[in-house]
Amino acid sequence: MILRNHQLLLRLFRQSNLPQCAPSSSSSSLLTSENGEKFLKSVTDRLAECQAGNSSAAPEQISYWESIAKQSRIVSDTRSELTQLQSIVNDPKEAEEMRKLAETDIESLRETLETELEELASRVVPLTNLDVLSKCQIELSSGAGGQEAMLFTGELLDMYQKLAAVNSWKWDPLQVDNVPLGGVRSALIAVSGENVYAKMRFEAGVHRVQRVPVNDSRMHTSTASISVLPEPEEVSVVVPSDSVKIEAMRASGPGGQNVNKRSTAVRMTHKETGIAVHCMDERFQHLNIQIAYKRLAAILMQRQVDAMLEKIVSKRKLQVGSKARAEKIRTYNFQHDKVTDHRIQMSITGVNEFLSAGETLQAMIERLQEQHMEDRLDHIIENCIVE
Repeated sequence: MILRNHQLLLRLFRQSNLPQCAPSSSSSSLLTSENGEKFLKSVTDRLAECQAGNSSAAPEQISYWESIAKQSRIVSDTRSELTQLQSIVNDPKEAEEMRKLAETDIESLRETLETELEELASRVVPLTNLDVLSKCQIELSSGAGGQEAMLFTGELLDMYQKLAAVNSWKWDPLQVDNVPLGGVRSALIAVSGENVYAKMRFEAGVHRVQRVPVNDSRMHTSTASISVLPEPEEVSVVVPSDSVKIEAMRASGPGGQNVNKRSTAVRMTHKETGIAVHCMDERFQHLNIQIAYKRLAAILMQRQVDAMLEKIVSKRKLQVGSKARAEKIRTYNFQHDKVTDHRIQMSITGVNEFLSAGETLQAMIERLQEQHMEDRLDHIIENCIVE
């Protein structure tokens, strides 16, 4: 009867023993809407059917419903208390002192209700394995704007490296193409740490900078493209050794005798999809093979994420996938000293602080995570009710 699409999420991301998301007040308000009330009633009804033996469901599904139903009852009881207290306040026959006490209790109980609704929201949308993934790969590529775009790409690379330091993440540059005149043409970084993918995934997309270069008097607009790919904890699960073809070759470009004469570079091709990755940055072939495995695993995992999210978030504000990487997501305007994220219409003053990975960057990342929570909750409520 209900939760057909959510069962897909349960299968794709094993979420029974994971901690819960941090919801926002907007998330809790979705549960008090008409659709939210219908959803909660549907869960309660289906759970009652299973408990009465009139229907069946998987144990993890029943556990999921029980968790929601239990918290829903707590919310319902609190709302009943509020109604009773409000009736006391509105009753002219009640003593003035009693009405004042009731008003004080109402204020406290409203805060309690908000907390309980947030808890309910987190039970409806538990964390997935993606939300707690501890590895990801960040790609940066300079876009339109020539030298200025490369300088901006270098600044973004520095910003994320500082962010990694603030969060105690491990920062491992796999490839960085520096420009002699300054800046970065492209870079590939492996980052690992607690919940690193959940915090970084919404950085994917086109970043735009608007400023007057040092050697010019006119405003320039330049861009940099960023991709954030999830790297699986166990690469061999996503890319078994028998699923790829590995070819050794000589590395190209400058690099000395070793690069030019030894076949240390590798090209790894995934047999099923035909996706190929080329790695030549390390001096030893076995290290290049390890990097190629990680790179290919991240690309294949991102394809799976793209395919799933295309079905469930096509109308949502945030799109973590191939589409997001082609869209302008953020503008850094030096003239007005403002950074604007166009997906959530959030503007923050202080470009330099933002690029220094200060509190403003952290605040924007947190708001993007909250929006993602709201989107997922909205999707579950909209699509898990039988009309």
